[in-house]
Amino acid sequence: MPGILRFAMTKTLTAWRERRRTDYPAFPACAKQDWLARLLDQVEITGVTAVALDCARNWTLPHRRIEDDMFLFVTTGHLFVETDGRRSELRRGDAVHYRRGDWHSAAADPREPLTLISFHYTARVFQSLTVPQLLNFPDVFRLGNDERIWPLLADACRWYALQPAGYRRALEAVAGVLLFRLLHQHGGWLESVPPESKLADLRRLLPALESLRTELAEPPTIAQLAKQCGLSESQFRRVFRRAVGTHPVQYQRRLRMEAACRLLRQTDHTVAAIAAEVGYAEPAFFAHTFKRLLGVSPGQYRRTVGL
Repeated sequence: MPGILRFAMTKTLTAWRERRRTDYPAFPACAKQDWLARLLDQVEITGVTAVALDCARNWTLPHRRIEDDMFLFVTTGHLFVETDGRRSELRRGDAVHYRRGDWHSAAADPREPLTLISFHYTARVFQSLTVPQLLNFPDVFRLGNDERIWPLLADACRWYALQPAGYRRALEAVAGVLLFRLLHQHGGWLESVPPESKLADLRRLLPALESLRTELAEPPTIAQLAKQCGLSESQFRRVFRRAVGTHPVQYQRRLRMEAACRLLRQTDHTVAAIAAEVGYAEPAFFAHTFKRLLGVSPGQYRRTVGL
């Protein structure tokens, strides 16, 4: 082969190998908002579980509250759901999203076989507010035959059931991709007003939020929390309420209940031991508070952890 021809072919092949593909389907406009990018960069995902369920014809999920966020994905059948009094019907390819603290229930249509995927997760921004809370997730997602989501969920159920090495990190990755997909491919519901002031307040509260999260048994006082953030007590209460949507004491109580629910779900510790771990000296008072906030006793909650 002449040298010039060989050089030309080599140059052509090299150029072809280095060409970068850019002809991908475009994301919707909501995917390019700067405020959303800044928010998602701060997300931390924990507590992911994924369980595939074959349900009896008369299956029901009684009214309850939970300490985390969850999806129920309908893989076959017809499902009736209720969230804080709002009712919806779901069929194959739909998902209901229950936010933490919402009263919710569900029931199968007895005329059709029902299979579900129960997917629990926590996705926090600055270790405080959750993504569904900040972005105001809708009750129902109509996913149809989304070719990316369903294989991801099937893998997640397998990993959670068999628990191979590294499965928790894999489940967190699945949850991240799932949220990314819901926001960018099914995100027509996204609010257009960026929560810039709320994010700025959360950054300022970071030291206090970290203390509240890590010191459940002996939480700091309001004065100590305010000092950590460089604020007076009145300023701290005002900024905290504006950013988090509740008072520091109520937020601390919620963190204790969330930790208790995790321990009930993931350990065989007694209720008394769990009460002590989350800062309650009296197990009876802990059980009373738990039932008042979540609608069921600690023992009843433990018996429904698969859902």
